[in-house]
Amino acid sequence: MKNLMQKQLLFLAVLMTATIGLQAQHETLFNQARVVGAFGGPITEYGLSNNLSTSVGGGGALVINSFFIGGYGLASADFDQLYDEGDIDVLDIGHGGFWLGGTFQPHKLVHMYGSARLGWGAINIDLNGNTPYRELDKIFVATPEIGVELNLTRWFRLAGTVGYRYVTGVNENRGLTGDDFSGAIAGVTLRFGWFGRRRSNNW
Repeated sequence: MKNLMQKQLLFLAVLMTATIGLQAQHETLFNQARVVGAFGGPITEYGLSNNLSTSVGGGGALVINSFFIGGYGLASADFDQLYDEGDIDVLDIGHGGFWLGGTFQPHKLVHMYGSARLGWGAINIDLNGNTPYRELDKIFVATPEIGVELNLTRWFRLAGTVGYRYVTGVNENRGLTGDDFSGAIAGVTLRFGWFGRRRSNNW
């Protein structure tokens, strides 16, 4: 009888250990990640402070669950000259790099949206090609933003955001600093693509 009870207790212990082991598998970022779509579209930044001029460009990314990761490019110029003369000689600032972000409850009609753009570029870029690359005033740009996004259709989303553009690396010997190109911005992003079918309450 005693041996039978010991065997039963041993069996229960093994069963509990196996059950706990199955339930205690570690979750990691990549074993939960699943590419569910991709998108591309235009991006516009409007300066809210420091007399920042408007920047236009675009980007694209892969959608992984409710996150996305991809790339972007933006440039700012004298658009009055472009409209008046049909041409411009210099870009005030141009940059491109990584674009990552996410949405909260993306299946909702209106939901939270946030992103960060991390890129490299230059200021006062001569579009006539008279300035060698090594002489360009190269910069690093970080632009975090947060706002809301509207699902217009299954393949078209419109986001409105506020954020801050931080610029560093400007050669101050030329009479400019990173502060001249840094400041608060408002953004409008149009995303065209496929965003997946899965509903999620998480980022």
